[in-house]
Amino acid sequence: MIHHLCFLETLTSTSPSELDSLLINIRILLLKLSDIHNLRVGRNLAPGDSFSLFVSFDIDSPEKLEFVQRTAVYYQFERQILDAHAKRVVRYNFDMDPGQDPG
Repeated sequence: MIHHLCFLETLTSTSPSELDSLLINIRILLLKLSDIHNLRVGRNLAPGDSFSLFVSFDIDSPEKLEFVQRTAVYYQFERQILDAHAKRVVRYNFDMDPGQDPG
C-alpha cells in the first residue's frame, strides 16, 4: 500500500473562499477514481506557512499510482487545480507495507 501526500502552495491571490472551493473541487475530482482510498484534503491552520493545502490518499501499489496519474480525471485535477492555483507542489510517496524492499 502506498500513501501519496501532496502539499500545495497556492497563489498569493487565492482568497479563503477560493480555498474552500478548491477543497471541494479536489474531492469531487479525485473521488471519481475508484483506485484511490482514504482521500483526505485539508487547509493549513497556520496562516504563515507556505503550504496552504494538502491532499493525501492511499493506493494499492506504485503501478496503480502510475496508472491513476495517467487517467483523464487525474490530468484534469493537475490542470484545473495544480497548474491553475498552485505556485508550488511537493509530492511524497510512502510505502506502508512492512518488510517490503523500498526498491
